[in-house]
Amino acid sequence: MDNKKIKILSVGIGGFANIYLQKMLFENSDKFEIVGGVDVYPESAKFYPDFCAKNIPIYKDMEDFYQENEADLAIITTPIHLHTKQMLTALNHGSNVMCEKPLSGVSADAELIEKTAAERGKFVIIGYQWSYSDAILALKKDILSGIYGAPLFLKTMILWPRKRDYFTRGTGWAGKLLAKDGTVINDSVAANATAHYLHNMLFVCGEEYLAADALNVKADLIRVNDIENFDNTTISFELASGAKCLFIAAHSTATTINPCFEYRFEKAVIKYDETTKNIIAYLDDGTIKEYGSPFDGSDVKKIYRAIEGCNEENYKPVCSPYTAAAHTRAIEEIQRNPIHTVKPEYVEEKDNLLYIKDFAALLKRCYTEEIMLRDTKEFGELVN
Repeated sequence: MDNKKIKILSVGIGGFANIYLQKMLFENSDKFEIVGGVDVYPESAKFYPDFCAKNIPIYKDMEDFYQENEADLAIITTPIHLHTKQMLTALNHGSNVMCEKPLSGVSADAELIEKTAAERGKFVIIGYQWSYSDAILALKKDILSGIYGAPLFLKTMILWPRKRDYFTRGTGWAGKLLAKDGTVINDSVAANATAHYLHNMLFVCGEEYLAADALNVKADLIRVNDIENFDNTTISFELASGAKCLFIAAHSTATTINPCFEYRFEKAVIKYDETTKNIIAYLDDGTIKEYGSPFDGSDVKKIYRAIEGCNEENYKPVCSPYTAAAHTRAIEEIQRNPIHTVKPEYVEEKDNLLYIKDFAALLKRCYTEEIMLRDTKEFGELVN
């Protein structure tokens, strides 16, 4: 098929959309153009003046845009509870979709979204960044080829402190379980900020174009900030292969640790951390294989892959709603566990950040010893 210039609708022009717009608004490209924006409060967005200067129309509602315009691709960067409705609206008006993670708050939505996309002859990709990383895709290919054998144990840790304003951002959905209309949100440290890395554990162990499911899920959910849901967690689960997994994520630490992982297989140990900035596989026979950084342009790579997909026949996304639903199913299982509130005497504050004293050291010990918080004596002392 002949390549055409792709018309893009930006559903959401602030917040996470800034990452894309920073580049796309000012790129003189013959491959795409932004033809519209949708935002309830556009005037507060960083790039609102640029939309105005470029005469790109902004609408309060997607339906208003589609009454006057058309788009080949809708890029959706809105709150979780709006995702499904907005994806369906875009598909039903003839647009392909790139929607930010997670899929939605309800894993069953994947079936409806996939069905609608197939009926309209369109595609939907969900923006788990690492799923579009060259390093991760190469790693997954090798895992599927069997050179590392079966997975045995996978662990991941991310400590990303978030200040009070993070939990009051947007239009009142942050840290919520449900929207006012009852739509499931389940916004949490595991469902949102660190979702990419929980999903990646499932993605690399799944079949091509799919992700594995988390089974026998157990989770320690603890809350420090004044929110409905949890902002810190340790999670254990299994894969159908029998592999054990441990995921550790926190917003209430005084120390930052960017994503790191260790994936152990029958024939290799695969590691990534900030020291090397490189995924490295250490095989039992002494061979070392390097894959590069999973962060290498992955934040915008999914956008350009979606643009290219609009000019391909029968484009099949590496991270479709079906693929993304594995993470949402895991979150649904995680949310079955009780949420514990940290006792006030263990919480300290600095520069608008609430954090648990010595919590980073405790979580690092959990990662090293491969245990959950509940397996430490400190857990019972920390929470109510």
